[in-house]
Amino acid sequence: MVRDSLSMKESSISNQFRPTAARIDLAALRENFLLAQSLAGKSVPMVGVVKANAYGHGAVPVARVLEAAGAGALGVACPEEGVELREAGLKAPILIFGGPFAADAAMLARRALTPVLYNEAQIQALQSSAAEPLGIYFKVDTGMTRLGFLPQELQRALQALWAAPKLRLLGVMSHLAQADLSFEGPTADQYRAFEEARALLRREAPEAKVFHIANSAAILGGKVAAGDWARPGIMLYGSNPNPRFAAGAALKPVMSFTTAVVSLKTVPKGTAVSYGGTWIAPRESRIAVLPVGYADGYIRHLGNCGEVLIRGRRAPVVGRVCMDLTMVDVTGIPEADLGDPVLLWGPGLPAEELAAKAGTISYELFCAVSRRVPRAYVGEVP
Repeated sequence: MVRDSLSMKESSISNQFRPTAARIDLAALRENFLLAQSLAGKSVPMVGVVKANAYGHGAVPVARVLEAAGAGALGVACPEEGVELREAGLKAPILIFGGPFAADAAMLARRALTPVLYNEAQIQALQSSAAEPLGIYFKVDTGMTRLGFLPQELQRALQALWAAPKLRLLGVMSHLAQADLSFEGPTADQYRAFEEARALLRREAPEAKVFHIANSAAILGGKVAAGDWARPGIMLYGSNPNPRFAAGAALKPVMSFTTAVVSLKTVPKGTAVSYGGTWIAPRESRIAVLPVGYADGYIRHLGNCGEVLIRGRRAPVVGRVCMDLTMVDVTGIPEADLGDPVLLWGPGLPAEELAAKAGTISYELFCAVSRRVPRAYVGEVP
């Protein structure tokens, strides 16, 4: 158990000089996983997606929580991410969604990493480099138009696999492109294409036992097909992929991105703030300076549209976000003072809301939080 001694007023973390930090609530993470499990079905195996450093939350601590909570597998984007988890002692199966990239079957087998293949060249290369049997997945492109065998290519891919006796097909996956928007139209077409691929593979390659296409949107919308696994990603981190999913309201934010006021100044009407003078004070204004910027992951697009919480009240970001500093207008919060803690996003200020203001998605905000921002983990740590 990690003792949660960090309050919004206690903005310092050991070995940290700046007050900028990301507080990661592992208890909230576990609750989000259990919600995903409940929505998908208690017996549905889950692939916890921890790629991109667990969407900026820290791959190893997050993976440990998910493994302890019952995740049947973990999903990463590249072999390096899988190696990091193995070196940290994670035991669950690890899927490499982006494929092997290089023909190093020996390393994959040694690390017990399962690559997801999407072209015949990968099959041939892994067969050539494999010293022992290696489990693999196929990825099928059902409509994302990204990685994956097209449905009409599957038969030929199977023929290539049959010529590679060291490779064992364990499962098949695909990825939904528009499930957050609608389960009709393109998404329905993807489900149909996946079912057709499943029928072919069950007939031609019965050794493939695992199938999954359902992402967070599908889980929240109750669209996990019978017999499938489920693959939660963004919902694990407390973010709803679309407000249309009522169940998403029960998700708990995992990351609280925080900083503190380091400078205050009162400027006259007409004063320009930050690079380019894109914000001009419409009245005498009180400007607070925050030691956080786009080098920390507080993206530049939040300039003149973002908001922060100071003393429980919202203050608008004014002027352009700088590399290391951001300015906010606290004229409407006269009690704001030096050292006041500031919530950049988290409970009470959803990342989805800020992302919408910046013309992006919460995924990008989370992943942008850089390594120079310390993570403080609270809650249960296995």
